[in-house]
Amino acid sequence: MSKTLLVDGNNLLKIGFHGVREFYHNGKHVGGVWHFLNTLRKFLEEHNYNKVVVFWDSKTSSSQRRLIYPKYKLNRKPSESEQKEESFYEQKQRVREYLEEMFVRQLETEHAEADDLIAMEATRLGPETIIASIDKDFKQVPCVHYNFNTDVWASVEEWDGLKYFYEQILTGDDVDNIKGLYRVGPVKAQKLLEGSSTEED
Repeated sequence: MSKTLLVDGNNLLKIGFHGVREFYHNGKHVGGVWHFLNTLRKFLEEHNYNKVVVFWDSKTSSSQRRLIYPKYKLNRKPSESEQKEESFYEQKQRVREYLEEMFVRQLETEHAEADDLIAMEATRLGPETIIASIDKDFKQVPCVHYNFNTDVWASVEEWDGLKYFYEQILTGDDVDNIKGLYRVGPVKAQKLLEGSSTEED
């Protein structure tokens, strides 16, 4: 059976870019490149995949959602400096060039977020697909997941993806600047979804 690895490219690159701060080459920071390629190498050495695809966010990835909800992700802090932002995109381009040499498929689409593209592809391919990302929203996708930060594997059988979806509707998502219902946190949302909420809650 075909076994496919879908990698959240920006997600993985940012972990190395912000986490591996002391790696420089000829005066330029390369921590993101180093971490990205070493993580991918680990996957390829330890697991036998029929196909690997890296998905990237485009610079217009949030545009369609902002047409519906103008405040989408506007709570995120701007980059500390133009130099830092330039370094990130330079490292992204360098990683993309390396992936081309490795014959790793890549996909970036205007006005689309990488996680949406990954979710569509994983749903199409089925449960043998592995999504590599720290994005918790992938809990809604019925396949195997790998967390870059915790080195933990999990499958959709370990949680209820539909329940998680409804919890997010009730509680909102601070990461994306989406407000939930007033005074409804994860515990209250769980009670509401289970039908056990009372007036005292």
